[in-house]
Amino acid sequence: MFTSTLITVASLLATNALAAYNPSCSNNVVTYWGQNSWGGAHLDSPDNWEKPLASYCEDSTFDVINISFLTNYNLTGLPVLNHAFHCETTYNYTNTLHCPDIGTDIKKCQDNGKKIVLSLGGGNIYTYGLSSEADGQAFADTVWNMFLGGTHKYRPYDDAVLDGVDLDIESGEHTGYIGFINRLRSHFEGASKQYIISAAPQCVYPDANLGSTLSGAWIDNNYVQFYNNPCNLANMDNKWNFDYTSWDKLA
Repeated sequence: MFTSTLITVASLLATNALAAYNPSCSNNVVTYWGQNSWGGAHLDSPDNWEKPLASYCEDSTFDVINISFLTNYNLTGLPVLNHAFHCETTYNYTNTLHCPDIGTDIKKCQDNGKKIVLSLGGGNIYTYGLSSEADGQAFADTVWNMFLGGTHKYRPYDDAVLDGVDLDIESGEHTGYIGFINRLRSHFEGASKQYIISAAPQCVYPDANLGSTLSGAWIDNNYVQFYNNPCNLANMDNKWNFDYTSWDKLA
C-alpha cells in the first residue's frame, strides 16, 4: 500500500488564528487556486474574481493551497503554466510564465505556515502525459530545478521554493508517473524542507489515470474528487454509486 492520508478538499470559511499544515493529521484543509473558475463564467463581475494568492493565506481557512496548473509538460523544452489572469508574462522567446508577484505571495503564505504546492495536469482540455519511466525521471529533474529546491535559468516564481507537487491527472499517457515520483523523492533526500506529493484521483475506483501510480508509488495525500462523477456526494446514500470504502482502505 503506497499512500498515506485521505483528505477532503474543501472551500470553507473561517476567521481564527493562522493554521499550519500538519502531516500527521487527516483534517488539513486543501484548496486549489489559479484558474479563476467562477470569474471565467462571470466576466462582468471582476470584483468577485479570484483574489491574489496571498489573500487566501491571511487566516486559518486553508492549510495547503495547490497552484493550478502546469498544463503542458513540453518534455523537449520548457513546461507551460496556466494561471488565468493572475500571470500572463512569459520569459523572452519561451512559453513559460514568469510570475514574480506570485512568487512573492508564495513566500508570504509560507511565512504564515501554509504549504504551497504546484498542481500538474487539470481538465482534459490540456495536453500532458508521461509515457515512460525515462520521461518521468527527466520531467522530475525539470520540476525540481524550476519549481522546487534546484536551480534553473527560468524559474517562474523566481527564488520562491514550492512545497511539493500535486497530480491532478485526468488525461494523457500515465505510465511514467511512478518514475516521476521516485525521482522526485530522490531529490527530496537530505533537503532542508519537507516536501509533499499529492494526487487528486476521480472517485471511480480505481482511477483510470492514477490507479497504477497510487498502488506503485508513495503518495502523501489523496484528494479524491467526489464530484462530477457517478460516485459523487449526491449519491452517498446509494452504495452502488458512492464508494468511499475503497478509498478509505487505500489510505
